[in-house]
Amino acid sequence: MNRVLTYEQETEMRCRRTREEALEQGIEQGIEQGMDRLGALVGRLIDAGRLDDAKRASEDADYREALLAEFGLQN
Repeated sequence: MNRVLTYEQETEMRCRRTREEALEQGIEQGIEQGMDRLGALVGRLIDAGRLDDAKRASEDADYREALLAEFGLQN
């Protein structure tokens, strides 16, 4: 069965779809940025011979944030 939508309903559907797509894109970008930051942190820790810190950063979010700040990699 075909359903006829009003202009307002169609506009609302398009807006909702656009918001959902923008949200998905934002989430993907956030994940990419987080991975890039973590990769940069791990690289710097390895270069500095701080392997124990790299391991701990992979397990402890607070410690990871402190290290990101230490290396100037925070947002």
